[in-house]
Amino acid sequence: MPNQPEEDVKRQSVFDMGTRRGLLLALGALISCNVAAQVQQGAELLGQMASSVRALDYQGSLVYQHAGRIDTLRVFHAGGAREQERLISLNGPRNEVIRNGNNVTCIQADDSAIVYTSTSGRGLLPLVPEAATSRLDDHYTIRLAGSDRVAGYAADIVEVLPRDGFRYGYRLWLEKETRLLLRSVVTDQGKRQIEQFMFVSLDIGKTPAATDLIPRQRELLTTTAAPADEVNLRGPPAWSAHSPPAGFSMRSARRSAASEAGAQHLVYSDGLASVSVYVESMESTPDLPVTLANRGTLNIYSFSKDSWRFTVLGDVPAATVTAIAESLKANAASRPPP
Repeated sequence: MPNQPEEDVKRQSVFDMGTRRGLLLALGALISCNVAAQVQQGAELLGQMASSVRALDYQGSLVYQHAGRIDTLRVFHAGGAREQERLISLNGPRNEVIRNGNNVTCIQADDSAIVYTSTSGRGLLPLVPEAATSRLDDHYTIRLAGSDRVAGYAADIVEVLPRDGFRYGYRLWLEKETRLLLRSVVTDQGKRQIEQFMFVSLDIGKTPAATDLIPRQRELLTTTAAPADEVNLRGPPAWSAHSPPAGFSMRSARRSAASEAGAQHLVYSDGLASVSVYVESMESTPDLPVTLANRGTLNIYSFSKDSWRFTVLGDVPAATVTAIAESLKANAASRPPP
């Protein structure tokens, strides 16, 4: 007759194994649910951030570390249907940038000014990633990374980490109530910091005075930028990247209204980062050798091919602009003239 205590131990052992297996399965499911919830919440926070940067009134001072230097800046922002914004340098040469809707005025230290029209919809704050427009979790790991305090405001930290070497990572501090971006750090795949900005003083909800939003050169108040001269292509583009990095697809194809046939401006995006491709005739652009230039997060790849000049640039790693540039080919359906 079997020993009863031994049988009880065996039964308890089997029960314990089943219990542990069930607990492990439940724990795995719980972790998966938590990860999925963090990804969804992180993506929602990115959308809220992009909206708050455009819609809110605020003013403050910030530090911007980039390209081996540190700049201190003052920003005034009035949100609404027609945004107004002014960014002033507080150290080094006195430069300022004023945005009134799509009109942008850049004033240099020597008082020379450049006025142009911007259709990108991007504001003047540096290192603000685009609003997420598609699923990001295939190419980024998104997670909530705790809380902090920036410029006196409580903030949630969101990490957006690249899964490959074709995109940067972001560590973003979002104000808890408004989701305004208070600090941004751009990192490479190894989490090494490339650039960052951070508010050191900030008044959220404070509407700037009218005088805070106008250039120091009052005569520029009546200057209007020339209308944007880019128009959508009527047909397929003459050129396209046939094998861009995974996740990057063409989001727009435009050209200058006065450009020659075949010239175009293409935009590729993975839903967060974007790359511009400019194609120009060699008749209007000098022939230059292949170059790869870098300034902080910005990489620029230029080359010539078949009497055309190509410039590929974006706030993405050098590998990304190189891969897109090297995969550019003429499309048979819309072949450019020789």
